[in-house]
Amino acid sequence: MNDHANALTKVLTRRRLMALSGAASAATILGQAPTVAGQGQESTPAVAEPPAGFPLPGTLAADASPEFRTVSEALVEAMRRYRVPGAAIGILAGDREEHATFGVASISSLTPVAADTIFQIGSLTKTYTATAIWRLIDEGALALDAPVRTYIPELRLADETVAAEVTVGELLDHTAGWFGDDVFDTGVGDDAVTRYVAGRLPEMPQLFPRGAFFSYNNTAFILLGRLIEVATGTAYNTAMGNLLFGPLGLADTLLDYAAVRQRPYTDGHVAMPINGRDAVAVQTPLWTPRSLGPAGAIWSTTRDVLRYARFHLAAEASRASEGAPGASSAAVVSPESLLRMREPVMDIPGLPLSIGRSWFLQDVDGVRVFTHNGATLGQGAELVVIPEHDFAFAIVANSTAAGLTASDVIQAALASYPGLEALSGKTGILRAFIAPADVPAVTLPPEKLAEYAGRYAAPGLSYRVDLRDDALEFAEEPVEPQGTVQSAIQPMPTGPAPIGFLAEDDATLGGARLPFVRDDAGRVGWLSIGARLIPRADGD
Repeated sequence: MNDHANALTKVLTRRRLMALSGAASAATILGQAPTVAGQGQESTPAVAEPPAGFPLPGTLAADASPEFRTVSEALVEAMRRYRVPGAAIGILAGDREEHATFGVASISSLTPVAADTIFQIGSLTKTYTATAIWRLIDEGALALDAPVRTYIPELRLADETVAAEVTVGELLDHTAGWFGDDVFDTGVGDDAVTRYVAGRLPEMPQLFPRGAFFSYNNTAFILLGRLIEVATGTAYNTAMGNLLFGPLGLADTLLDYAAVRQRPYTDGHVAMPINGRDAVAVQTPLWTPRSLGPAGAIWSTTRDVLRYARFHLAAEASRASEGAPGASSAAVVSPESLLRMREPVMDIPGLPLSIGRSWFLQDVDGVRVFTHNGATLGQGAELVVIPEHDFAFAIVANSTAAGLTASDVIQAALASYPGLEALSGKTGILRAFIAPADVPAVTLPPEKLAEYAGRYAAPGLSYRVDLRDDALEFAEEPVEPQGTVQSAIQPMPTGPAPIGFLAEDDATLGGARLPFVRDDAGRVGWLSIGARLIPRADGD
């Protein structure tokens, strides 16, 4: 693991944040449910030393293209490096689509990953929720700029003004401003999302003025799920089947636990020191609370994820011709709406990313990329789409190192396929969190450093930035979680580590970006970790 990867793993994955940079810890989208092994067998958490050679059975086709074969080799290498038990990849390049699987669904069963083995795709789910919202906008059931209270008049939030004024669009682009990483289980019934919005959402503190900044917000997507329920008159899981999964033929894209249990599915895993020895272990719990469904509960395969990518690519004129795969997009969501989903709405503080509604956007050497990833407790996924080159890359993996694995393999894919070489090393969400190596560090005077020093906190999170000997140190303060779902295996808190700077407000921590954000008065008001704004809390 390289230094950048180490830094990102230490700083970002320990924040109980979700789905950015492969990076985000999955505790925010995981649920309290029975611990179940990958093939339907009840189990306790399994711990195993990495086996000698880490054997990885695979399904690479004999007639795989040279480019796909090279990428598959890069995946196997990354799986061994990061000790990932199982993964699958799919690549669409022009008219050719290829898939392969490697490894095992669980170290408990050692069942090989097959083409129909389903993985959790985490926050990639958000783009599906957003796509369903855009279908309802096309149908006139919702309006992008309408206040949410137009449809949910009983909506309550900690800030009454925000409750009255927040719009559908501000939920889609993560600018609503309240705390967004609450993992609370409201049960498995059809009313799970309703109960969360009515009972839990009002407790989320407002962290910054509505519409002022981007800050990744899972709970805003739970509210979008409730809007889908209200507009369709059905529970979120049923509505998604009717609005999206069914029309697109996504037969292996699932939300219901019972349906998942009928399929070959994966356990999540963690690779880290456990009880004094380096180990790979099954992480628990497995299931995402149903209340968190609209933010990150989908299970799927790379074949279905690429079918979904084709659907979005069909908005492009080059793929809208009669008979092209996915050319029926307009019958589900208008091409205009699909394109609006990837129009930049706001830059993400301190990162070379912008947000659409709701794709993440990168402009790399003049080429537009839209992407999203996801991380759950021990699993992850990433989808990268480059319309200009009719290219889409999908990966799923059953490890907390899924993001690191995806980043390495994405770079290998871009380096291997003709015309994409210039994008390698620059593309993908994890890459956006890595500080540029070609920008020299700067030394800020002590009086400037003092502007950043202090405590930054949000529910369940607390960090200190301290000025010591004319330099800044970052440290995590332990916080006892209250009532939220937690992973069974937790890493140790991040100890004091030096903060560097590339420019004013552009900080780094072990090679990872650590932006500071100022308020309208010019005062440092927030620290951005995992693309979440954590407010200053010196007086608490």
